[in-house]
Amino acid sequence: MSRTVGTSTENRRIDSWKEIAAFFGRDERTVKRWEKERGLPVHRLPGERGGVFAWSDELTHWLNSSNGKSEMGNPASAAAPVPPPAADPAPPAQPESSHPAHPRLSGTNVLSIAVLALAVFALSLYAFRFLRHPGAHDRVAGTQPGRHIPDPEAEQFYLKGRYYWSRRTEGSLRQAIDAFTQAVVHDSDYAQAYAGLAECYDVMPEFSSMPRSEAFPRAIAAASKAVALDDSLAEAHRSLAFALFYWDWNVKRAFAEYQRAIQLDPQDEEAHHWYATSLLTLGRYREALAEIDRAQQLDPASRSIVSDQALIHFWAGQRTAATDKLREIERAEPDFFSAPRYLAGIAFAEKDYRGFIHETRRLADISSDPQLQAIADAAQQGLEKNGERGMLEAIRVVQQQYFDSGQTSGFDLARTSALLGRKEEAVTSLKAAFAAHDYMLMSIASDPSFALLRGYPAFEDLRRQVAARMYRQA
Repeated sequence: MSRTVGTSTENRRIDSWKEIAAFFGRDERTVKRWEKERGLPVHRLPGERGGVFAWSDELTHWLNSSNGKSEMGNPASAAAPVPPPAADPAPPAQPESSHPAHPRLSGTNVLSIAVLALAVFALSLYAFRFLRHPGAHDRVAGTQPGRHIPDPEAEQFYLKGRYYWSRRTEGSLRQAIDAFTQAVVHDSDYAQAYAGLAECYDVMPEFSSMPRSEAFPRAIAAASKAVALDDSLAEAHRSLAFALFYWDWNVKRAFAEYQRAIQLDPQDEEAHHWYATSLLTLGRYREALAEIDRAQQLDPASRSIVSDQALIHFWAGQRTAATDKLREIERAEPDFFSAPRYLAGIAFAEKDYRGFIHETRRLADISSDPQLQAIADAAQQGLEKNGERGMLEAIRVVQQQYFDSGQTSGFDLARTSALLGRKEEAVTSLKAAFAAHDYMLMSIASDPSFALLRGYPAFEDLRRQVAARMYRQA
């Protein structure tokens, strides 16, 4: 029986040549030829060699065009495209109306209305932000003299991306990436959309399973494109700074980019926020306090900023107040990762091992991370059998398993080995973490977990290598 080409009101992003080929039920060589000879609508992200994606609506439209018909034959007799893989979670459903649907309201019109409603909602959020921060309107494209005025449809995708980016969950960040990518497709000169894309990749390693080796190079490429398009854009500089710091460990250049962002927009709370956390990594607590407190003044409702503020205050010596604040956040935001993660680290540092196990279990439940669950179970069994050392040995066994399977950089394993006095094993794991660009190595000079390694030749040699990478000349 013949099948007609299917249509869908949901426009999906299809990643890779393999999935595009599967959409048509053809091989990769064929669809690559179609792109070159027949104008198959395929897009590429900046900085990704060979990486492609396409939109299902565009592919279907091409298929029904003269180019597509000449390759596939009459659509009425052609095999329907294979449906693409399931997309990221859809935007939150709107409440169902109590009124009957209008007979002329098609599925496409319903989708258009839903997108318009979301755009209006996003605009209202930004309007509220403008009222709180005079001058914040300058961040929206086209409001500064001489700034590129984006395509209206691209701007709606940009605002949608900003809304989803602010939610900071794996699903919302993937939706934000799709929205910013749509904005770039509609307007390739839209610097703010590239900056938004960079900021998504900046935080993906923290809020998703995307590895740093994949996320940060994409962030650097997108942020560099944004800076090239508009050097006066604060968010372009801050997103570039973040990736340069946490991936390249290029402290001088990253800090110059943070300072440039703040100079361009002193009201940019995210620039102050990210600068503060980078300073914390280096143990520069006084400077970090000033930056994070400024960020909190600018955006007191941000749970990310308030959580990081509490962590910085803890390491700066205000331990009780900081811990109380994190517990308050944990109660108010039970699905938020940062509070239990920070509380677990604080409990471990203060040798409150039962508190450490409790918070690790909580974090494992929220994140559905089997490694965290395994560590909590092992820690509890080890603590009950042989106290602190038994707990550390049990944790080390779990960490070694995950390291051997290539699922961790080795830094956490190195820290546990160092606390157990296993110097050679600790340095071996640190070297692996160095090769993996794990930014936590930038803190080994001040991390008390490595106190037993100080003076050990192999460790001191590694410290010098870390410092050389961090403070290399341009």
